[in-house]
Amino acid sequence: MMKVKYYFPVIILLTLLTVSVSALAENYDALRYDYQQLVKSSQLQRQRVNWERLIKRFDLYLTQYPHSKHVEKALFLLARTWDGLSKASGSRSDAKQAVDHYVDLAEQFPQSRLADDALFLAAQSSEIILKDKSAAYNYYQQLVTQMSAGDMAGEAKKKLALLPPPAKKVIPVVTDQNQHNYHAVGDSPRLEKIRYWSGPEYTRVVLDLSAPVVAKPNYLKGENPRLYFDLLYTKPAVDLPASISIGNGLVKQVRASHFDTQRTRVVLDLNRVAEYNLATLENPHRLVIDIKGQPLTVGLSAQRPEMPKTPVAADDSIASILNSASDRQAVLHVPQNKHDEGIHLIVVDAGHGGKDPGAIGPHKIYEKDVVLKMAKALAKALRQELGVKVLLTRSDDRFLKLRERTEYANQVGADLFISLHANATANGKAYGVETYFLNLSKNNQAAEVAARENGTTLQEVGHLEAILFDLMANAKINESSRLAAEVQQSLVAGLSSHYSRIKDHGVKQGPFHVLLGATMPSVLIEAGFISNSREEKRLNSVNYQKRVAAAIVKGVKNYSATINQVVKR
Repeated sequence: MMKVKYYFPVIILLTLLTVSVSALAENYDALRYDYQQLVKSSQLQRQRVNWERLIKRFDLYLTQYPHSKHVEKALFLLARTWDGLSKASGSRSDAKQAVDHYVDLAEQFPQSRLADDALFLAAQSSEIILKDKSAAYNYYQQLVTQMSAGDMAGEAKKKLALLPPPAKKVIPVVTDQNQHNYHAVGDSPRLEKIRYWSGPEYTRVVLDLSAPVVAKPNYLKGENPRLYFDLLYTKPAVDLPASISIGNGLVKQVRASHFDTQRTRVVLDLNRVAEYNLATLENPHRLVIDIKGQPLTVGLSAQRPEMPKTPVAADDSIASILNSASDRQAVLHVPQNKHDEGIHLIVVDAGHGGKDPGAIGPHKIYEKDVVLKMAKALAKALRQELGVKVLLTRSDDRFLKLRERTEYANQVGADLFISLHANATANGKAYGVETYFLNLSKNNQAAEVAARENGTTLQEVGHLEAILFDLMANAKINESSRLAAEVQQSLVAGLSSHYSRIKDHGVKQGPFHVLLGATMPSVLIEAGFISNSREEKRLNSVNYQKRVAAAIVKGVKNYSATINQVVKR
């Protein structure tokens, strides 16, 4: 890969830039050509409007064609365009936009050949333009540790040697996965900055935080709709602006203030009621708020109108019943019927974690460890083979309640939810693979597996089934059953070609807590018996983990093909 230098040559033919945005937005080659023309022309660079027109065209292209083969390159050139504008304008705000877009590329496509270049440029802009050496150090460090094979890793190491490490921050003690004990530390978490990215029918607002926080969302849907989020025990940074104007027809502005001694309140003033998702990210800590809907003034996207979507509060859904008994306030995303069917976002769940080791093999191999490695291998394979976005419920050894996993999948609007586990029996002789979907258990063995994975007794499973009986019509049973069948078939076929004694336990049904509340097709995969010495060794093997991942990917591909057939019919 060609090394990216910090400066831009310059360019653009003014006549091309003034052509209708909608006419050229679908053509990546035209966008790239016009970018090249802009960075060649110092005269055209002096006019901000030339940069902004190109930025809008990239935004439109990415909004309309999120699964194009050119998405990574378009994202990179969009970040480069913001970077070039920041150098021409000298604006810190433009530089922040450039950094944010570089980081977004690296986060969305960590395996891309452009990811290391993007992080390197983000670090340079942070260091040179924003004068934020701590952020620069962190981006260089992320590049070196996560993308060591990239051609910019060597340059990043040189930069790290010249920068002082950032001062270590005190991390709050986590008493459990819901309640952070901020009183145990001297300093409260801070809301350090607010960023946003805006397209015609989509706005992303990112809250950068110094530490994890508890966020309580509220939605007021009156004449002047607004979303507000109370960040508990959090203080705003001293230089945080009181308001940031967006004004894109969907979101008017974002306001932030220290509401009282217990919280900071962030308010999004909307032009109209719209659908939203809330997600939590780490390293660094962020809250990501996605707003989706038809803007009040249609503008560039007039050729593709859609009715606005709003979160649905299903009166009798599994998710609604569980949510009413929860001690957490969660944003529930319930997907609507869409004309644009297909799989775009998959959440992969590594079972157990933290204080919950799961099953333990005869050689003391923990289920939580092998399924985490398997989940990472699956996420990588899904991104590479299907080109979809993949999110993990956990990427390290942490404890999550079972309900939090599907809540997260709902919040981010996942199209599929896949939970990975390893089976176990008392006698240690059982072996093989099986796949489950949410339903009433059809046999005692399924009920026993559900009880073990739920951490409950068989009697409690019976009580759960009584609740499920009247609610199963609301679950995506047919889709989940079809997904489970495709995955199980691919697992057996894929593993049998490499290993002896792969037993097909088939597709089964059970009332699994980890699948409750999911609003998308969901399956639980038992990838082998960790209680069996032979399969414990396999489960702990990198090759086996990769082959399980490859087989699941094939199953998802086959399931996706059946969806397309149904849609075309």
